[in-house]
Amino acid sequence: MRIVVSTINGGLDDRVNQAFGRTPTFTIVDVENGEIVNVQVVANPGYSQPRGAGVTAAQFVIDQGADAVVAGSFGPNSYGVLQAAGVRMYSAPSTMTVREAVEALLRGELQPGVQGGAGMGPGGGYGRGMGRGMGRGMGRGMGRGMGGGQGQGRGYGRGRGGW
Repeated sequence: MRIVVSTINGGLDDRVNQAFGRTPTFTIVDVENGEIVNVQVVANPGYSQPRGAGVTAAQFVIDQGADAVVAGSFGPNSYGVLQAAGVRMYSAPSTMTVREAVEALLRGELQPGVQGGAGMGPGGGYGRGMGRGMGRGMGRGMGRGMGGGQGQGRGYGRGRGGW
């Protein structure tokens, strides 16, 4: 199993970074038979991008062969890309080290990934709205059908979720 963890500096003793798309590094941890067998620190290619950091980071993680990703929260775009690729997402607090987060994941103690965004507090994030607007045409060709190319596809609603 390959687990990718959002980190600042990287390594098993670094803490889990709350950002996914704009995390400076990813710590890639390979686990076999419940034991950590390999650890690798790689730079996040989306870290300094002015736009699209989450999608770039998500695609990079997919290309690395990740089975699971651990971060504090995931932006709506990276969440959608990872979900579509079948990569499981988990949330961990910034008080956890990478080693602790991996061990907690293996024990089944981490919560499924939270879809959130910068500056949102607990309970925030994007709810599943009805998506009745025309969209901005940024569907990247994923939505087939209605709307004459106006982005009527997947349309994650932008309603602010409450508690």
